[in-house]
Amino acid sequence: MAEFLIILPVMLLLIFGAIQFALIYHAKITLNYAAFEAVRAGTLGQGKFDEVKEGFARGLAPLYSYFESDPDLRKKRDPNATAGDQIEAFQMARDKIYKEFDTSNKLIRIERLNPSDATFLSFASDAALPNDNLRYRSSKTKGKEQISLQDANLLHLRVTYWYPLYVPFVNKLIFNTFICHKKSPGFSGKWADDPVCLDKDQDPVIPLTATAVMRMQTPLLQSTGYYPN
Repeated sequence: MAEFLIILPVMLLLIFGAIQFALIYHAKITLNYAAFEAVRAGTLGQGKFDEVKEGFARGLAPLYSYFESDPDLRKKRDPNATAGDQIEAFQMARDKIYKEFDTSNKLIRIERLNPSDATFLSFASDAALPNDNLRYRSSKTKGKEQISLQDANLLHLRVTYWYPLYVPFVNKLIFNTFICHKKSPGFSGKWADDPVCLDKDQDPVIPLTATAVMRMQTPLLQSTGYYPN
């Protein structure tokens, strides 16, 4: 009995940790797909942030698209919180993701790594980045970054998503100790001064990052909404 009591906390930590990291791995795979959908929507929608945002929400929605198929069980639960079919569940998931875009902590951050604002201004013509006949256009490099028009037409996005941690005990351990270092006063890590870590009421989350690159299929326009990098 004494040996069991000693080993029990360690066993629970390992089991809970395995479950939590399995959920994180699943979320990372879905986030990779969502980043691809975001950049694809951007290449087809002139790089507008609203198009990118819609593509991302569409790609990440399967992570939260669960529904109760049994009508009897659904009646016992809150009908406003439980979807009755896949379409309704998908729409509820999209609404949840859209709300996270508008949080004060910016739980979803999409950065446009390429082209930068300086590169855009170097090649912009009529307030747009030329996209036609790239094979026959000059490949001369311009601007501080010294890239060509052909390379400037590669839309490169980086997405950071603060994924909620669900498993009890392990979630706070990961968030407070390894992400925000709230247990280590004076520590200055990557996320220590982030608004998410500074929010005392923030539930445990972990930042997951994904990148995606695709060539523009339409002339790129300057758009607001991207997270500054």
